[in-house]
Amino acid sequence: MSIHRRTSTSEDRISSLPNTLLCQILSYLSTEESVRTSALSKRWTHLWLHVPALELDSSNFPDDFEFGDFFDNFLESGEEDIKRFDLVYNVEEHIHEDFVTRIDDVVNRGVCHLTILNELDVEEELVRMPLSLYSCRTLVSLNLYCVVFDAPRAALVSLPRLKTMHLEAVKFDGMWILGGFISRCSVLEELSIVTDDGDELGVVIVSSKSLKTFKLKSMRGEETEDEGDPTVVIDAPRLEFMSITDYQSKRLVIDNIGPFAKVDIDFIFKVEDDDDSFGAMIIDFLTKLSTVREMIISSRTLEMIHDNCEWELLPQFANMSHLHASFLETSWNLLLTFLGCCPNLQSLDLEFDSFPEPEEIKLSFVPQCFQSSLQFVGLRTPIRVEGTLSEMKLPMLFLRNCKVMKKLMLNESFRNVIQKVRGIPKMSPQFQTVALSNI
Repeated sequence: MSIHRRTSTSEDRISSLPNTLLCQILSYLSTEESVRTSALSKRWTHLWLHVPALELDSSNFPDDFEFGDFFDNFLESGEEDIKRFDLVYNVEEHIHEDFVTRIDDVVNRGVCHLTILNELDVEEELVRMPLSLYSCRTLVSLNLYCVVFDAPRAALVSLPRLKTMHLEAVKFDGMWILGGFISRCSVLEELSIVTDDGDELGVVIVSSKSLKTFKLKSMRGEETEDEGDPTVVIDAPRLEFMSITDYQSKRLVIDNIGPFAKVDIDFIFKVEDDDDSFGAMIIDFLTKLSTVREMIISSRTLEMIHDNCEWELLPQFANMSHLHASFLETSWNLLLTFLGCCPNLQSLDLEFDSFPEPEEIKLSFVPQCFQSSLQFVGLRTPIRVEGTLSEMKLPMLFLRNCKVMKKLMLNESFRNVIQKVRGIPKMSPQFQTVALSNI
């Protein structure tokens, strides 16, 4: 069979497919690629206009008029649902009425997945969302950057299918709007909030019976002189994963999370130095986390605990099986105290900015997990290990004192001393290997 005949046969097979199926296939392409198919034949000329997905970047058009004309032609071409809509918005002149009308049309066309990234200067041009967005019954995922939410009446907010929401540098026309918005999303499972300089969110109440993943991050610099990030209250009994990154707030309150959650915490409380309640507030926060299964904790959060808490008041983390902690040189004593609060710990990853002095690396007591549960230890440092006493004592401490340890993992910084470490006598009869890793 000739190449020409095979090509014709393939074209005939594609042409025999119904328009709905062809549009579904085109939805897996970018809008730019989808538009290019209009040159294939008359059959394809207008097919892209009926694809249930649209990706637009206003900066890819010669001017605002071309962008608006393309957008309007797509919206006016049919009544089919728009399942997915992605917009990067950076026009020369923002016209509120035109923007709201177009987004309102997208929302009312049954959109399921909506992303709007506004790259305009928010202080100059407030890009507001249409009120219809607050009651979109088809919306499943929502991703917004640098836009503004007005203050709708609570009765207007209903997003019965929304499962995933990411809000970054989003402004709210009222201090309590975000909390009310979250509470009206009855099946929300994933929530990500990134705060920014100038946010005036007041107290954010994350109250959800369905939420499984919550991520909170701040883009404020550590030297910011404002009052810090908003106070956040978390009441999510089904929460399985919580991440708090680069956060500085007067208060973080946990009322309820899942009993075996995984948490990643990197924050400091931004309070006055003479605040007598500071230590108690930290202990209360940690106590509410005492049921977690896994924890990642930053060096600055540990330093805050080290400097402001009575260590004997730290709670027991009886469920914790895995701990990943970053430690400063001065935090060695806190490390032992913290390990003493994890009686059933099985896996431990430690990251050091530098090594403690040799005389500091000792056991003032043996944590219970060393005796009964700790099986896997990972050590990492950015500093090349040269085999000094301090650098050898750290792996030695675990090898000589952990009774059920099976594996010690060291990062590449330990390559020069790996053979010496392997020669250290081991306490555990079950011990298998000392290995280098990219941990």
